[in-house]
Amino acid sequence: MKHHLGCAGAVVLALCSVGAGPAGAQTADIKTIVSVGGPPVVLNQNSQLNMAGVFLIGGSTSATVTQNGTNNATGVLQFGGTNSASIGQAGTNNLAFVGQTGQSATSLISQLGTMNAGTVAQFGTINASTIVQTGP
Repeated sequence: MKHHLGCAGAVVLALCSVGAGPAGAQTADIKTIVSVGGPPVVLNQNSQLNMAGVFLIGGSTSATVTQNGTNNATGVLQFGGTNSASIGQAGTNNLAFVGQTGQSATSLISQLGTMNAGTVAQFGTINASTIVQTGP
């Protein structure tokens, strides 16, 4: 039986191993948020390893994720009439994905780090996205 490590699994493995270094205390903040028709999601993470998965369904969805750490990874999926996502990452390795389906979709990804990867997929009548990536 063959086992394939998917893209997401490979990214998680890479992020975990990059920050491993010598033996010592490593801090991690891993969150999964699922909301159906709930209020806007605001998440702030400040550990060495920050991972967030946000899944929103509803008429109007909004997600704001801020991550400050060595390794940061965020995935946001939104299914609503009006979708808004904002991701800010500052660290050595930053990975962000936004997927939006609805009447209108707006996204912003801002990354400051050595390795930055940002992807936006929007399927709506009105779409707007901005990705800003800078190195140290």
